Amino acid sequence: MTKQLIFLFIIPLFTLGQAAKIQTKTDLSKIYIQAITDFVKAANKKNKSNFDTLFFGKHINGEPSDFPNINLPKTIENVQIRVVTTMVGAAKQKQTKSSVYINLMGWLDKENAEFIFVVFSNGFVHQYDYFINYKYSSTLKKFELEKLEFKTPHLAK
Repeated sequence: MTKQLIFLFIIPLFTLGQAAKIQTKTDLSKIYIQAITDFVKAANKKNKSNFDTLFFGKHINGEPSDFPNINLPKTIENVQIRVVTTMVGAAKQKQTKSSVYINLMGWLDKENAEFIFVVFSNGFVHQYDYFINYKYSSTLKKFELEKLEFKTPHLAK
């Protein structure tokens, strides 16, 4: 009985972890670009931010939320985009406290895409988070924005 319960628990975890691997690099690039675009627009509107450059941490921890091996354009919404290692991001924060470093986590499958933008600045101080969810539209053959939510650090816990 116990082995059956473990088996029932492990199989769904395995399939959830594999769902994101169905995506092609082109598909992954498109949805990440869409999420970054929606983030920049929302942050500019809500936070009155006018980003010059955004540094995205290329974290690879063996988790489904790791930053994928994709190519992003050099600019999105007139903002310079740089994908850097966490160590380079930390060094950049020490050099230029006004720079913006983002830990971007994403979970994707055929029907849903969820992203969390964890924003740091002022020497690696957690500023705020954006949670962005998409639902795949089979009629439009693309992901559509379902929910975009802003949280300050004390509310994000």
